[in-house]
This record gives sequence, structure tokens and C-alpha cells, in this order.
Amino acid sequence: MTILTDASVAVSPTALEPAAITIEALGKRYGTGPLVLDNINLSIPAGQFVCLLGASGCGKSTLLNIIAGLEKPTEGAVTVASGKAAVMFQDAALFPWLTAGRNVELALKLRGVRRKDRWGDALELLDLVNLADAADKRPHELSGGMRQRVALARSLAQDRKVLLMDEPFAALDAITRDLLHEELERVWRQTGRTIVFVTHNVREAARLGQRILLMSSRPGRIANEWTISDTQTRRIESPEVARLGDEITDQLREEIRRNAT
Repeated sequence: MTILTDASVAVSPTALEPAAITIEALGKRYGTGPLVLDNINLSIPAGQFVCLLGASGCGKSTLLNIIAGLEKPTEGAVTVASGKAAVMFQDAALFPWLTAGRNVELALKLRGVRRKDRWGDALELLDLVNLADAADKRPHELSGGMRQRVALARSLAQDRKVLLMDEPFAALDAITRDLLHEELERVWRQTGRTIVFVTHNVREAARLGQRILLMSSRPGRIANEWTISDTQTRRIESPEVARLGDEITDQLREEIRRNAT
């Protein structure tokens, strides 16, 4: 695993590909309050897996919501080249009266997929996240990890080239989270989606990210970034992930100390 740790020299392995997301001089404040985000400039190439990391309250979710079009920036601009992005949140938010398959099918219906094609497409998407055998189960019959897999399949049903994920595994136990890391990485490689994954878990970012962005707080800025050129062999318990996690943690602590003074 090769890691570049200086934001000024880190170059994505897909940097020559078209940008899926472009953020220019972005700033955000609520009303007359202080800046939440300040002068954020980012270019995320198509197909890249980006982890957005920072202390609570640094503006990670706000930035994700702006990319999703759920909030407007106070200044600057965000461009998602393919149009709208799909969003997956921490809460699976499945309709409890619908089966897993019908939850995914509903997203296909809203996308305009023909009725005769929807069920087959829903089963294919559930199969992609290894849940085809749970298509007829309702959310209360599924574990937390299974519900998040259904939510992932539903997000993929929107057929967006960009997938935004806001701490989707934060409420899960460590073993389930690790299993879902493997599932998500497999789905990412299989579908070629551009993923922006918000987390406060350093090890999770070190495990998943092809590119890791560390945000400072008050206001939120990109403080540093790490680009990993070889992500094939990572596991949450691997020495490489531990070393990278320690390095990121040191910088995160420094950012927290700096903003506490």
C-alpha cells in the first residue's frame, strides 16, 4: 500500500480522468452566524472512493448535503458532472410495511423503470449486495447490517454515478461493520461508482478510502489528505491500516487542539 501524505503533492491515480465532482471556493454559513465551511476547493475524479474525515461539528455532513443538493452554499459552487447524486444515510430509513425487495423496487419506480422490469432489477440489486434470499423479508426481520445492505441496494437503484454516504455504518457493531466494508468495496469495484463516504472513524477511513480528506473545524477546511495508490490488500486489522490510522489520528488531534485554543 503506497501512501502519499502531503496534500500539496498527493495525486490521485485517476487524476487524468474527468472530474465527477468539482467544488470551487465553497463557503457556508447559516444566517448571520460564523462560517461553517470556508474556501473548500476539491476535484474528485470519476470512480474514486473518497473518505471525508474530521471531528464532530467540522462540517462533514454539511459539505455532503451541499454536494447532494440538499443545502445551498453561501458562496462558491459545486458541480456534479453526471447530475444528481444518490445519498445513503446512517439510518436505513426503509419503509417498514414493504419487503426488502419492494423497498428497492420503489426506488426503481421513482426512477421511471418499467413495471414489468422492476422486480427482476430489484432482485439483481439485492443479489449485488448478497441479499437476494431476503427479498421477501420486512425490515423488522432483518439485522442492522442487512437493513443497511438493502439501503445500499436502494441507493444503487437510483442509477447515479455518484454515491454519497453519511456515516452509514456508525450504528453497527465492529464485526458487522467490517463485513459491510468488504461488501461496499466489492460493490464499488464492480459498479465503478464515485463514492464520497463521511465518517468520524479513523480506522474506517484508513480501511476504505482511496483518498482520505481530513477536515479542520470552525470553519471547516481541508486540512490534509492522503492518497493510497494500492488499496487491494487492506483489512481493518492490517498493519498498513493501523499505521495510516495512527498518522491520521495524530493530525486529527492536532486539529482538535488548534481549534480548542
